[in-house]
Formats: sequence, C-alpha cells, structure tokens
Amino acid sequence: MEKKITPRITKGVIIFFVMIVLDIILQSLYKTVPDGVRYMPRLVIVFLGVLAACIIYTRQSGNKPGFGDVFSHGFRTTAFVAFLMAVYTFIAVKFIYPVPGPAEMEAAVKAIEQQGNTLHEEAKQLADQAAKNRWIIYVSISIFASLIPGLIGSLMGAAIAKKNQ
Repeated sequence: MEKKITPRITKGVIIFFVMIVLDIILQSLYKTVPDGVRYMPRLVIVFLGVLAACIIYTRQSGNKPGFGDVFSHGFRTTAFVAFLMAVYTFIAVKFIYPVPGPAEMEAAVKAIEQQGNTLHEEAKQLADQAAKNRWIIYVSISIFASLIPGLIGSLMGAAIAKKNQ
C-alpha cells in the first residue's frame, strides 16, 4: 500500500494561516513591539514550518527521497507561502490597515528634511508618494521575510533527510 504524501500547497496554507494569526496578534501589540523584533516570530514560523514540511515529506516518502527532492519540496512550499503572504500583505495594507496619520506624515517629512538637500515642500511630496506606495515596501518585505527563512529551512530539511538515509 502506497503512502499518501501531503501536498505542499496544504502545508503552505497551514504555515500561512499560522502566520496570519500571528500577524493579527502582533498588529494588536504593534505599539509595544520593538522594530527589531517585529518580524522575528514570522521568520521563525516560516523556518520551522518549512523544516517540518521537509521532514514530513521525507517520512511520507519512506525515507527514500534525495537531497534535491526534499529541497525542491521545501522551497516550493516556501514559494507558495511567500505568494500567499504577498497577496495578504497587499490586501491588508490597501484595505485593512489605516493610512498614515498626520503625525506620522509630519515625522516622515522631518526625517526626509534631516537627510538634507530637500525643501519642506519637496519633503512633503516625497512623504505623500511614500504613503501612497507603501504597499510596495510591505509586500517586498513580506516576500523576503518568507523566502529567506524558507530557503534555510529547505536546506536544513534536505540535509536532515540526507543524513537519515
């Protein structure tokens, strides 16, 4: 009897939903979470989720797949998670999360002016453009915050599978 292998899309959706729940919790704690720590739980969840996906794939395959097969499975899972996170982030930034308020815009203008070589009006226009196009930054961060730990998790999962053969 052949064992059924859980599809990587199913594993990716599970990792994605865990990340969404975490994102909602972190957004409610947004003011108390320091900037340097904000993305750390997401990175850990992607890493551990992809690592677990690779190990599960290896066990369901009867401990026979090679390094490339396990890595491929893990990285494809990672790519699917990154795609889902990019879509979620775009929708969240465009429609769910509020636009920057006047205080945040003024802080951005001051930060741009402190860099030098810009007048107040130019700094205000740059801050307005950044506020309108902030989704690009957030989606880019979301993709890389999923791809990098997923890549490392895929490599480690494939190495563990190779070691256990």
